[in-house]
Amino acid sequence: MYSAYICPKTKSELIKSEDSLSLKSESGEYYPLEKISELDWAPNFLAAYKLKNIQKKNLDIYDQKFSIDRYKNELDWLYETFGTDNDTFRQNNIKLLNLQSGDKVLITACGIGSDILPILKAIGPKGSLFVQDLAFEMVHESARYIRSLGILAENIFFSISDAEKLQFRDQYFDSVYHFGGINLFDNIQNAISEMSRVVKFGGKVVFGDESVAPWLRNKDYGRAVIKNNSLWGVDTPIALLPENAIDVNLSWTLGNCFYLISFTVSQNGPYINMDVKHNSPRGGTIRTRYFGQLEGVSPRLIQLISEEAKLRKMSIHDLLEKFINDGLNINDLNKIKR
Repeated sequence: MYSAYICPKTKSELIKSEDSLSLKSESGEYYPLEKISELDWAPNFLAAYKLKNIQKKNLDIYDQKFSIDRYKNELDWLYETFGTDNDTFRQNNIKLLNLQSGDKVLITACGIGSDILPILKAIGPKGSLFVQDLAFEMVHESARYIRSLGILAENIFFSISDAEKLQFRDQYFDSVYHFGGINLFDNIQNAISEMSRVVKFGGKVVFGDESVAPWLRNKDYGRAVIKNNSLWGVDTPIALLPENAIDVNLSWTLGNCFYLISFTVSQNGPYINMDVKHNSPRGGTIRTRYFGQLEGVSPRLIQLISEEAKLRKMSIHDLLEKFINDGLNINDLNKIKR
């Protein structure tokens, strides 16, 4: 279990302290283990962070005893408003992860633990589920809820930390899932980057939050829901995905008022062969057109080159390459280097 964690400050390994009351790093950083249920202890990493303004407000809002009832009331209203129920909604979202038996999965910003059960069922007893939230009360409620169902599985692990600075090893999980709350993060791009960092190459990231679909925003429907909750007017953070995100999918759910983004984390990013030649008057390749740019020439010269290329039945690229190669020999280039 503890082998999954690293020190948020030093990125070094963590081991259990001598008194078994905390995790410690090689450099002497200690993170207390908090008892959150009869069966569960959660490392608390909040001491490692200097929370920014929005995260401080989030902690004030959600780390209170009364926060649980308010959170549940909000969910009850949401499901009744959009004509669904918790189990149906959560199971449909979880399908996007394409989970397999034995997978290692992370839930960030777990709330009251609504996504724990469907994920546990999907990964089975051989899988591992790590559950994270900024607020102790939310982590406590998640553990209390899942244990109250009589689930005694030993493959659930809880932690208290900042989702913008996850305390897990690189490429540790098969999937990471987040729903709700990311719109309120101080740095959404950091959170997405962290989710991507801890997923194996080929693994999935799925996250979502409030955002009315663009085609509804200028309709009464869209104006009404945004008036009800300004967060529904937030744009999706699709532009904040990392460069190595592939197989990206953006969809909407719950009356098209919530977005879901899923993507696969690749090692090298999207594939492209930049050296396929264009069979066209312009010629060249993606590589030469981008990396081979030189100083601009006059419009008159462009016209002359184009006409000459046409006469010779060559592409502009090939003709320019010929002129440059014919006009410069190795001695000329050596002189330029000197």
